[in-house]
Amino acid sequence: MKKLVTLMLILSLLLGVGAVSANADEDITLKFLIASGYYDLETDLGVQACRRVAGYNLEYEQINGTEQLMLIISSQQPYDYVYLNQANYNLMMSEEALMDITDLLNEYGQEILAAFPTTWPATTVDGRIYAIPSPAAQPDSLTYSIIARKDLLDAIGITEYPTDLEGFIKMLEDIKAAYPDMTPLTASANYIFANISSHFNVQGLYQLIDGKVTCIVDNPNLKAYIECMRDLYARKLIDAEMPALTANDMRAKFSSSKAVLSYQGWSGCETPLGALRQLVPDMEYAVLPLLEDENGQVHAQVKYGVTAYGAIPVTSEHPAETIQAINNMIKIDNFTEIVLGIEGTHYEKLENGRLAPIQPAFNNDKVNSNVLVSGFYREVEYPTMWEVRLAKNADLQDVFYKMRDSLLDGGERSPVALAPAVTVVDNKATLEQKINDTLIAIIAGTQGIEELDTLKTYWDKNGGAEIIKFYNEWYAENVAK
Repeated sequence: MKKLVTLMLILSLLLGVGAVSANADEDITLKFLIASGYYDLETDLGVQACRRVAGYNLEYEQINGTEQLMLIISSQQPYDYVYLNQANYNLMMSEEALMDITDLLNEYGQEILAAFPTTWPATTVDGRIYAIPSPAAQPDSLTYSIIARKDLLDAIGITEYPTDLEGFIKMLEDIKAAYPDMTPLTASANYIFANISSHFNVQGLYQLIDGKVTCIVDNPNLKAYIECMRDLYARKLIDAEMPALTANDMRAKFSSSKAVLSYQGWSGCETPLGALRQLVPDMEYAVLPLLEDENGQVHAQVKYGVTAYGAIPVTSEHPAETIQAINNMIKIDNFTEIVLGIEGTHYEKLENGRLAPIQPAFNNDKVNSNVLVSGFYREVEYPTMWEVRLAKNADLQDVFYKMRDSLLDGGERSPVALAPAVTVVDNKATLEQKINDTLIAIIAGTQGIEELDTLKTYWDKNGGAEIIKFYNEWYAENVAK
């Protein structure tokens, strides 16, 4: 693939394909590959706004999946812009398929540069920029937590939810005794249950401990946490099918009233909660608190960093014009119109500083507008704009805010959230998957607790030590100073 991309780049240079144009030209059509999914974008007013302000004709095509993306790129189709998720960005970087846009940004992208005050390190390698770093739309929020059937807990007298580990385990025991035909706590295959791991200050694959980036295998509290989870699983307080369940499987079990508690992301709540209401009309739910440590503190890693990338493939015929077009679209007034529409028609400002949709105009005209800019969300302003989209569903909005509130003051950002994709080892993804698989196996009892030591040794000897060294050097240079 690298040789193919390099050959295409050389060919394009020889043919003058990548020539830079400094002036907008409405005869030029820019081909944009945008976020996965299938939408009738032509009915959305966001498309009209993009085409009006960009300065160029824009032709949008949607992609769905890595295979389709790589087929498009390797077939030499001259797309000028591509939206990428984390995995696809890493893949295209490894294949040297993305253009260095540093000089183009400096010449034509001043609005773009200003729109991302903190996230550029995520797409910068050796001082050169390879993509626009589109940040998380919900920064500093909790992504996963335990959602409870409040109606079922009320029925057995559990009206206050435990914040300590002992009380939480007692609650699971009471649930199992009261509802023997239901699973006390269901979840998809996972080794981090944020509510429980909070007590142990085990937050994720990488976290900051004593000022150093640390892998979970070196977390001093990992063994105690895994032993706790292993005990809960052995006692059938956690779903016996957890190691094999997908997120959809877990949601189906919860929505069919086969589980009392469910560990899931706020964004996946709409379907199961809606289905439960059809099945149990008087159903109520609650978001459980994070468990406190011995000092009364909670610990959880929050959503932060870059979740999407806006990049220019090396096969682009109009890289300068593409930067100019995005630079025009990202100007705050233009960006606001693209995403939200017209104030007073599609959205309104509330007294608390939040924004709210005006229905039905917002859903009729703007329901998919975010797709058009998902590779270059403005870092500071977009989270507030995103909450307008959140308000479209009352359950999602309610669960999101309750999860965020449950963080108290204990939310921490991953220390490597803005680290570049390129590291010193090629098998990073494989090593991280081994950690995932091994910890789930230990919790499920198919591997012994002694495998924690074996896992740490394997990690260190097969590239993990180099990864941590890389991250700590990067952190010291880019974050800590």
